[in-house]
Amino acid sequence: MSQKIGLIGLGAMGEVIATHLLNKSFDVSGYDILPERGQQLEILGLKKLDSVEAVSDHADILISSLPSYSALQKVISEISTADKSAQILLETSTLEVSQKIEAGNIFKGSGNIFLDAPISGTTPLVKAMKGSIFVGGDKEAYERCIPAINAFTSTNYYIGDVGDSTKMKYLANYMVFVHTVAAAECFTLGQKAGLDPVLIHETLKSSAGNSRMFEQRGEMMAKSDYRDGTAAVFNIYNKDASIITEFAAELRSPIDLFLSARQKYSSASALGLDHLEIAAVCRAIEISAGITRDLVKD
Repeated sequence: MSQKIGLIGLGAMGEVIATHLLNKSFDVSGYDILPERGQQLEILGLKKLDSVEAVSDHADILISSLPSYSALQKVISEISTADKSAQILLETSTLEVSQKIEAGNIFKGSGNIFLDAPISGTTPLVKAMKGSIFVGGDKEAYERCIPAINAFTSTNYYIGDVGDSTKMKYLANYMVFVHTVAAAECFTLGQKAGLDPVLIHETLKSSAGNSRMFEQRGEMMAKSDYRDGTAAVFNIYNKDASIITEFAAELRSPIDLFLSARQKYSSASALGLDHLEIAAVCRAIEISAGITRDLVKD
């Protein structure tokens, strides 16, 4: 591949993105504020550099996967000091719409191109090449990024302006969070009716009521196995749920199902399940219904 890709942020998602790119023969450099991150990627060929500026100078396209807006602000400031101009930054974090727009304006002011590009899909889904990405910003820059985007996602959509793609991500997350609770309540109802949870999953995943969440997290619920907490999914959920709730309030748009689902996740956290995958909300709902199943543990 002729494109040189720079990864900024080599946490759970950044590591998966880098792995896909390296496996597809892209020239990939990377940096993370935590030096120990990315060591395994060096075996695959990652050029591990010691600063954002160094990655920017090496890369044709930058991809960032960051935990907060303050982290993004710092990265943008450091990219702006690099020697390259007209640098493209594909920014994959889920933040507030206003923050993405502000970041885009600041980045544009330094002669660079900001693409708002949140990823829809958990780390395991992206690892399995089942993730999707929504992109907003300069369309020509987006088209230049498509070869790299295709290397780590199954689908990609150009949404419009910076901020529009983040709005689309909110809608996707709304569906994920509500569908996960719906699946959990379905499993609980079925068990109360005397049905085996494994049979529930095997039968309903081929029915008209199936969803991506029922396929993926339904299997966890069927087995009472919620061990995949590597990406601190509950913490990510809590951040994203707050953003979605405030966004809907600003627009005065009803999200009754989402707010009801959010209470179920709060119950799971109160029961000490928030170190697990968010499918563990099923465990909280089962307990409220008087169902006790052993959790699969390491």
